[in-house]
Amino acid sequence: MKTCPNCGSKMDVDVNFCTNCGTDIRNVPVDSTMNSQEVKPEPEVQPEQPVMQTRREQHSANQSDNSSSAQNNVTQQTKSAQQTSNTQQPAFDSEAVKAHAANMWQWFVTSWKHPFADQNGERWYGWVTLLVEDVLIGLGLFIGEQRATGAVDSMLGNSNLMSGSANFTFGTVIEIILFLALAEAAWILAAHLTYKVIYGKSKDFLELTNHVVQTSNLSAIFIVVYFVFMALMGPAGIVISTIMLWLATIFFSMALTVVVLGDQNPIHDKFYGYFLFIALQFITGVILFLIIGGTIFSQIGSSIPGL
Repeated sequence: MKTCPNCGSKMDVDVNFCTNCGTDIRNVPVDSTMNSQEVKPEPEVQPEQPVMQTRREQHSANQSDNSSSAQNNVTQQTKSAQQTSNTQQPAFDSEAVKAHAANMWQWFVTSWKHPFADQNGERWYGWVTLLVEDVLIGLGLFIGEQRATGAVDSMLGNSNLMSGSANFTFGTVIEIILFLALAEAAWILAAHLTYKVIYGKSKDFLELTNHVVQTSNLSAIFIVVYFVFMALMGPAGIVISTIMLWLATIFFSMALTVVVLGDQNPIHDKFYGYFLFIALQFITGVILFLIIGGTIFSQIGSSIPGL
């Protein structure tokens, strides 16, 4: 600003003559205090530098985040590819097999101590147990028959008379195992249907099988004893082996009955439910005998001539 020396009015810097009194103020110096206040607007451009710098930093940070996320994606893809390759190349896991064997053995021990206790076993424990028992029964019959015919041949002094006319072959063993597995499946299915009729609710078939096998697991001991006597004793062990088979059958039948009638809060009378269960067992047993059982028993009977 300029100060008019005549009237003292304040004029802008670019004014040459005082607008109040007309005095020439071209040579009047500019006020120093006002000049310092007017010269300051220029630095307002400076705050743009931090803003630009902040934007650059944010941009670089975003780039680093994007690069890190890209690296993470690559790492995850690599891990998924490795897992896929591992699944495509299955390997024998001995540790898992040992763990399953230990758990199943514990399941057996608990079932021997407390046959009707609740256990959290794998769903396949029951059927694996039944199939192993069926295999032992079939192999025991085959081994016992071979030892019996060999013993008779040695007594008669002719090593080919009995064994040559025997019809008990390894194919018969397969038929026996199949017949036993089908009979067990049919009786467990009969228990499954009867349970649904009595209680108005259904159990899972595999869980019901586990419950039945757990309750009758003493039969596994009887079948092992039967197999040992048939394999080692031959004809001398037939009596003990027969008793063991009968005990195993009785325990399996008892387990089916206990599982069907053991729960509470039935919606239908248990007596008539049990009558239905016996009828279903009889019907399925007759059907299986007519389909495959008759042939098997005739082969076993004809394995020894004159029997």
